Amino acid sequence: MSRAPAAWQRFVLAHGWHARGHVLAAVLGQPVADVEHVRRTRACTRLKTGKRFAELFSLWHGRAPNDVDWPTPWKGAAGVYEWQAPELALLASLVGRMGGAEISRILTTRLRLRTGDRRAKRSRNSVFVGMQRLGLQSTDTVGGITLEKAAKETGAYYNIWNAIKRGELRAFRVGRLWVIPHEAWESWKASRVFPPKGYVQLSTLKRPLGIRSDKLSEWARMGYVPSALRCNPFGTRAKLTKFGTWYIDAKVAKRLVADRRAGRPMPWWGKPEPYNLKVTWKLLQERLHPSTCRTCAQIWGPRGAPVTYQDYVMRYPPLAFGAKRHLTMIWSPGLTLTEVARHTGASVSTVKRAIDKGMLEAARAGRSLYVTKTDATRWKARKCPIGGNEKSWITLETARTQYLFTLTELRQFIAAGKLRSKVGTNGPMRGLTYVPRHQCAKLRETIGFSEGEAARRVGVSVHRLRTLLKGVDWRGADGIPLDTVHAVARRVYSQDEGYTLEQAAAKLGTTVAWIHERKLDGTIRIQRAKFDRRRIYVTAPMFERLKLAKAKPAKRERFTSAWLFLTQAANDAGVSTGSILKWVAAGELVRRHSYLGWRYFRKSLRARARRYWETVRYHRAVPPDWLQRERVKPAANEEPAALRLVA
Repeated sequence: MSRAPAAWQRFVLAHGWHARGHVLAAVLGQPVADVEHVRRTRACTRLKTGKRFAELFSLWHGRAPNDVDWPTPWKGAAGVYEWQAPELALLASLVGRMGGAEISRILTTRLRLRTGDRRAKRSRNSVFVGMQRLGLQSTDTVGGITLEKAAKETGAYYNIWNAIKRGELRAFRVGRLWVIPHEAWESWKASRVFPPKGYVQLSTLKRPLGIRSDKLSEWARMGYVPSALRCNPFGTRAKLTKFGTWYIDAKVAKRLVADRRAGRPMPWWGKPEPYNLKVTWKLLQERLHPSTCRTCAQIWGPRGAPVTYQDYVMRYPPLAFGAKRHLTMIWSPGLTLTEVARHTGASVSTVKRAIDKGMLEAARAGRSLYVTKTDATRWKARKCPIGGNEKSWITLETARTQYLFTLTELRQFIAAGKLRSKVGTNGPMRGLTYVPRHQCAKLRETIGFSEGEAARRVGVSVHRLRTLLKGVDWRGADGIPLDTVHAVARRVYSQDEGYTLEQAAAKLGTTVAWIHERKLDGTIRIQRAKFDRRRIYVTAPMFERLKLAKAKPAKRERFTSAWLFLTQAANDAGVSTGSILKWVAAGELVRRHSYLGWRYFRKSLRARARRYWETVRYHRAVPPDWLQRERVKPAANEEPAALRLVA
């Protein structure tokens, strides 16, 4: 009589279909061989799918398994151990708190303890596969937001990264990721400064103002840009820097662009820059010229060279560019008389005679005479005069007229030794006092002009002169240089000889656009001032042409939409512009010239395009839409030609 099966055997027969043998053995506490012996009877109940360890353990023990209840992980044919629920739970708890390498080390240590296999390993790749099984990603974090997600939220990656490096924003590492705690992230966002309403980014003015460098932000930091405000917002498409981004009132920005286009001075023109001042102060200390340097004495005046940096900051910026260049250049006493002779091609005796006659200035340093290279070059340009030519000397009256000195000032210069003189002895020159022409010019260049003298020289009022000086490169020092006076005179002459486009349009009662059209159709030419490329004007003869064109407008052909420009013609024909020009050269297209360029007749263009697309060599070329619509399509009830041929 056969014995009734035990409880564990009945359990195997009821639930052991397609379950793993070592799993059943671990649940039932029986040897694997006994479990397999029962299953080989083929009396097991057939199930749709095999049951796993957790379900089998719950059916046998009546409770869910604990971590210690799980069996030793099974090693597959490929030498890889299976993933069990406790290990997956540990993996899920570690994701977001540490990187893949750390997780791999922890799981490898656990697996070796569970299996006793020192070669068991959970690689980084297997860890990522396990994360995917759980629906997790390597970028998932716990308790914070990654740097990349924060950058997407604000649109400013480097601002956040620099804040982390400076310690302004707390963050920690999770593998290769930087994670920012939620409370720290919200606090950092709340500290951002946003621009007021109606403000625009200062860097957008670089192109309208013709500035290619980053000087705008530097001038804003110095306070030279009106209404400029440093902000550090987020969520904008503007590029932000770690030092913040400058914004400016839109009305002020519009006024700055208008001033720039009109040639008016910018707020930062002629303003000192601290960085440049520090560099030039250091260079001045290194290359300080000796007290015998007459040019330095003239530049600094009776007070002498500045001793402190504060005094230097007050006195250095108003100096002319040439004076600044002299102060920071390596000092040299000049050229010896022999070097002057070699430089000019004259003899040494000629150089000495020119110095004695006052035609060439020389300074004594020690026992030798030296001439500056500038004076030697100018003397050479004057063809090395030695004072014997009458053209080198002018009367006091001529000096007064040409160089705007008074007779009293000229006599004072002669008495002080600043101006050489001689008295004529022959004919009409008898008794007249003569002075060197070049010395008068040099004195005037050194002293400069007062506002009244400069206004009288230019022929305008003092008030008008002050307005004109704003448009030239003058730093407002004592005495207006001769070159500046000449620049103002050229500016006045340019304004008197023509009209700006706005002035011409106002006088003619038309618009600036109409004047531009007359320029395009060849009626007039617009001039540009050589000394100021921003000034565009219409000369008097061109203005008369405009008046004639306004009184008797020329009849011009009005082109309809049937006449296309070159690019439009190429797009309409579905070819390149080069093909259009080839067709024109072959006389196959009808075209006419307008003041905006050549126009091509659409009808002749499409006729030539049809012939082109019938014999086109390129198989992938697509005809234009209008040509595809023109091609005849077969009727819906008509058999294709290929089928008719088969039939």
